[in-house]
Amino acid sequence: MSIACGVDIGTNSFRLLVAEVEDGHLRPLAQDLVTVRLGEGLGATGLLGPAPLMRGEAALARFATLMAAYPVRSVRACATHAVRKAANREEFLQRAEALIGVRVEVLSGEEEACLALLGALSALPEERLRYPLVLVDVGGGSSEIILQGTAGSEPRVRSLPLGAVGLSEEFAADSGAMREKIRTILAPALRGISLGMAGQDFTLVASGGTATSLAALALGLERYDAHRVQNYNLSQASLHGLVARLAAMSPGERNALPGLGDGRGEIILAGAMILQELRHSLASPVLVSDAGLLEGILLSGAAGC
Repeated sequence: MSIACGVDIGTNSFRLLVAEVEDGHLRPLAQDLVTVRLGEGLGATGLLGPAPLMRGEAALARFATLMAAYPVRSVRACATHAVRKAANREEFLQRAEALIGVRVEVLSGEEEACLALLGALSALPEERLRYPLVLVDVGGGSSEIILQGTAGSEPRVRSLPLGAVGLSEEFAADSGAMREKIRTILAPALRGISLGMAGQDFTLVASGGTATSLAALALGLERYDAHRVQNYNLSQASLHGLVARLAAMSPGERNALPGLGDGRGEIILAGAMILQELRHSLASPVLVSDAGLLEGILLSGAAGC
């Protein structure tokens, strides 16, 4: 048994997990999440702005303090869409390394998807695991879709420029135009995924903040509960009702909903619409996974890969 740490530097939130690792299973020791909104304004300027950079540095300094309390043997820190796309990413990466003491890796969309799959599989019960398996991870800056035909097969991965932060900034309250863009980008990607399944029954798993937040809302949770969210079945009717409910509310009203993380209400509608379109196109129930990219980062670091 060893203690490992994973850091996920996302477009919307930064997350930390310190856990004991044994035989591919995790026992969390410390967790933290900070809504940084690193990708704020990125679509318009191509840069990480001064205010997001300051928020990001403050979050990483907080993480460093938490990490120092444990005899951590491995630390892996990874950044995703916002850092991938930013022209000034080197400035951020140098500062991040100085703050947390390890090099921050910038993941490709394909690497991000594979790590999300690794993390989700670590928490999926044996009786729920059925192949082909499709994992969807809706993020702040991009959405990853990964198809694994069998337990040992090479995954087929698509990383799409659809994210809850980017869409919310681009379209604001124009949900009709937002949905049209989602459909335009999703359609060709899903045709390739569907061909790989050839009419077979499959498991559709959703990880990431959008999926877990929607599960928390569907469950009526006053406070987020990972154990209840894990393996929650998000039905078509439930997802449709949630999208309609969220669309009728202002961002401030959505922020006040119990079970949502800080600032999630400002972007949850865009993320929910992406997941709704995916679920409709693939015509499968959605199994929500609380585990995903962060757990995959930690496990891969602990395994030295």
